Amino acid sequence: MSKTKQYEVTLLAKGIISEDLHYGIHARNWWEPCKFAQTNFNPIPYRLFMSVNCCLNSKNFAITILNDGQTQNPCFRCVCDGKDSGIQASANAAINNMYVQIFGNKTTKYSGLIVMGFDNEAIVRELVADVSFVPIFIRLDKIIIVVSKIGVSSREGYYGASPGYFSTLITKYAGKQSLFVQSIEDECSLDIYNEGVKLYHNKNTTPNKIWETIDIHKKYDGVALFGITDPYIQQKLEELNKLEKSKLEKSKNLITCTSDNWENIDILNLIFEQNIKKCKIATSTFLDWSNLFTNWYKQTNTIIQFPTILFQIYPNNYQFQEKELNAWRAMFCAAGCTNITPLVKKKHIIEFWTKASDPSSDRDNLVKLFESGMLLVMEKKSQPNSESEKIWESLQKALEANKRGVDGKVRILSIIAENFTYKKLNEKFGVKLKIIFIEFIINKS
Repeated sequence: MSKTKQYEVTLLAKGIISEDLHYGIHARNWWEPCKFAQTNFNPIPYRLFMSVNCCLNSKNFAITILNDGQTQNPCFRCVCDGKDSGIQASANAAINNMYVQIFGNKTTKYSGLIVMGFDNEAIVRELVADVSFVPIFIRLDKIIIVVSKIGVSSREGYYGASPGYFSTLITKYAGKQSLFVQSIEDECSLDIYNEGVKLYHNKNTTPNKIWETIDIHKKYDGVALFGITDPYIQQKLEELNKLEKSKLEKSKNLITCTSDNWENIDILNLIFEQNIKKCKIATSTFLDWSNLFTNWYKQTNTIIQFPTILFQIYPNNYQFQEKELNAWRAMFCAAGCTNITPLVKKKHIIEFWTKASDPSSDRDNLVKLFESGMLLVMEKKSQPNSESEKIWESLQKALEANKRGVDGKVRILSIIAENFTYKKLNEKFGVKLKIIFIEFIINKS
């Protein structure tokens, strides 16, 4: 596609990667396994609420990716000059429907992928910049297997795959084209769906054994149908295995101590070097860090509040970066401290840490206080207090990036979703089959 005509495409809103959509049972529909000469990225995500503006024949066409609440597949909507394509199943349909409305030309056809900027290296880089794992598309004869989650283990019969492994394929079952959902947790699971209705469910000890219970595709092993024995998957599993072993080796070399050793400044200096300096945390922003441990060591109470304790050495108005907080957490762990905050899997504004070598007593006491209502643990929010301020801030950025147009107007269809969770948009605006968009017409004064 190196000779494909290039269009002026602007990314208005990056959109979001949804764990349920991009890595769940419909993951195959949320990634485009295309490859253009201009870029090596493959596949490219259809990010939820992603919005672009494409200039065609001096008209601005704004296209947004949404979620079809019934099928859980991506859908597309295009607007231009006050006209609306409505929700369409593909980017091709959205842009060409709108082009016919604007120009009345039914013969000209545009590629939705090109109009969305999927051949634009800068846009693709932005779309995948924060993606930690890209699903792997495997062809097994005429079957396309999509592996959307992966992990390593040494369990017999799993060929290196671990709990958390997740893949899907589409093939016929009971005469109907159906979606096969395969996962590994404590056991292997296989669920078969047709048009959202579950037709079959089974669990067994290995991928091979679970596929032996179904009288189809007998020429393949279960591990092949799971995608596990594919050469590329095996390569990835081997890479992950080496990485895990490397992490294990590094963990063996980590310097640690307990609070009983805090009077030994040499040990603490080594732990400080290991966890703070190596992470390149700026030491000029705080005072003598050893005071944290000296004061806590002398303290009768074993429990402190984090990050409050850090203000013993940082300015009172200091704004911590997450990288800094994680580095101090790692140092406290290496120095024998334990996070005993109730519901520790959630992020909290204040965390409770103990220096006790056996944290069970302190943890139990906090849990009792929490359950009795005498201890309030505030969950850390990802959004700012004023959501309206965040919306207007995002809008301003979109407006600044799109101050152009031919007839004195610029129509912007911008989904301000990068700063909000999908759940929050559902709660606030009722996003299901309906589109949430903010449409502005800017007139020249």
